[in-house]
Amino acid sequence: MDTEEGEPMAARGRQSDGWRAALARRLPVLRWARAYDRSTAVADLIAGITLGLMLVPQSIAYASLANLPVQYGLYSAFIGTMLYVFLGTVKEVSIGPTSLMALLTLQTCRGLPIDFVILLTFLSGCVVLLMGLLRLVALCRLYNGVLRTAHFPSEWKTGFLVELISPSVTSGFTSATAVIITVAQIKGLLGLSFVAESLHENLTLIVQNWRHVRTPDCLLSAVCCTVLLILRKLKDLNVGPKRHRLKKTLWLVSIARNALVVFAASTFAYCTYNPERPLLKLSGRVEPGLPVIGLPPFSTTLGNRTVGFVEMVQELGSGVVMLPLVMVLANIAIAKAFSEGGRVDATQEMVTLGLCNMAGGLVRAMPTCGAFTRSAVSHSSGVRTPAAGLYSGIITLLALNFLTQYFFFIPKACLSSVLICAVIFMVDVSVVRLWRHDRGELAVAALTFCVGVWRSVELAVLCGALAGLAATHLALLRAPLHLHAVKSTRGEAVRARPTRALLYLNCERFATRLRAAARGRRLVLLDCGVLAMLDFAAAKTLERLIEEFKEGDQLLIFYNASTDVVRKLERIEGVDARALRTRTVQTALDAVAAPPAPSDPPGGEDAALLDKEPRLPGDANV
Repeated sequence: MDTEEGEPMAARGRQSDGWRAALARRLPVLRWARAYDRSTAVADLIAGITLGLMLVPQSIAYASLANLPVQYGLYSAFIGTMLYVFLGTVKEVSIGPTSLMALLTLQTCRGLPIDFVILLTFLSGCVVLLMGLLRLVALCRLYNGVLRTAHFPSEWKTGFLVELISPSVTSGFTSATAVIITVAQIKGLLGLSFVAESLHENLTLIVQNWRHVRTPDCLLSAVCCTVLLILRKLKDLNVGPKRHRLKKTLWLVSIARNALVVFAASTFAYCTYNPERPLLKLSGRVEPGLPVIGLPPFSTTLGNRTVGFVEMVQELGSGVVMLPLVMVLANIAIAKAFSEGGRVDATQEMVTLGLCNMAGGLVRAMPTCGAFTRSAVSHSSGVRTPAAGLYSGIITLLALNFLTQYFFFIPKACLSSVLICAVIFMVDVSVVRLWRHDRGELAVAALTFCVGVWRSVELAVLCGALAGLAATHLALLRAPLHLHAVKSTRGEAVRARPTRALLYLNCERFATRLRAAARGRRLVLLDCGVLAMLDFAAAKTLERLIEEFKEGDQLLIFYNASTDVVRKLERIEGVDARALRTRTVQTALDAVAAPPAPSDPPGGEDAALLDKEPRLPGDANV
């Protein structure tokens, strides 16, 4: 074995540590609860209260975005945050309603009763849980334009479906989501009421109903948006290192801006409320109290008929699959961003996310996952453990139990302002930098964005993933073939160096170029040093080339191959295995010319072909 090649290392897997270690991996609370002390509890309490002040108004706004009564947002807020305390692995993650889940829920369940939303939550949890339990192993990862096998511990793997979604696709559909939500909420800013299916329809109806725009709602929207954007920048003010208490106060006010604005707008609406001639459009009556725990509805009434479980699933359509996929994608991305070293027990995260949504289906919640904004707030609040979610959940329960009667006075213009000021920063402007680095990835991001804006976010994810695969295939199809004329002690030869991979996509193109380059030369060497993949079609093409070269009194030698490629080349008929592990042209020629060992395959024909080539004594080794 070549000393530079080294010895293959065994994959590092998890060793059996007994049932206690296995239980601690699947119930992470057992790992950190033993070291939980007073200072950690205080830090988590502060972080939990801060997060709760953000979570309550966010949940109300996201329920409004999904066209649901506001209490359903709060139902979704407490169950996920509390369950994650016991099952979650990343302390910053908070499971609850998000703008992306609200939009997907709206698109999937538009025009359907609330029972469909609850069933969608439960089924999404079942699908995600199944993905986690089956531990869908990542078959490949996309990087440097080449699909390569990834050998990582199983707890890092997120499943091959998620791996097919590149960062460009994520950027495209996230930006599309932000644009769709912003346009959909303009009607709330203007005090208009209508039902629209698409972005184009929203814009059309806004223009048609422009004469019905309500001035008080517009003024309130302007004030709310201005205050929200100003308060957002408070935490970035430079107040000097010695004024720590002022800086902390400004930061807390900035983080709690949604709650403060909602409270101020609701107080104003309450003080100016006139049942006969309301000044502002309000959220309306909210069902008070905690949700009733029960199984999700497996049948419901749609129009004048009763539909069963199968018909309900048919009505939900592709959302039953696409929503869990996007859910997992978002949650794993957040967990990786905030975990130590970027290492995530993705299997446990999927199991936890699945159980949170299944439990959400029992308390009439909408679909949930993690959110970057909440995780960033938790991180900046100094969270120590996932226990902070317990305090956030308690704040949500208190709001449900004691404050629902006041939710009636929350202006719709205020909720629209909160949503717009939250999602406009989700538009990824930095993606335009790809114009200089990788225009193919920019095209994938642009396609995903356009499909998401004009059709649907689910279709955008699918089209983006397919476009990403097509771009990868195109890169493999156009993989360069480096050709050089080299000299050795056995004469002049052609050295061909294929890059990336030899696959069914490019093997015939490779063969055509190699035949043209080898015309008139007896020695042809194939440098496999940067060859990553070799499939069956390429192997058959190489077999034909070997036969053609032999018939033409030429010799094709393979050398400098990696361990994985060596195994595949050794199975190709006619390949002289003695040169495969050599590193230079001269050593490859010497290996083929040497008398074969008793255990080696016969090489007499190759040696004879080499003997026909006159030596060039003055040439140096290559």
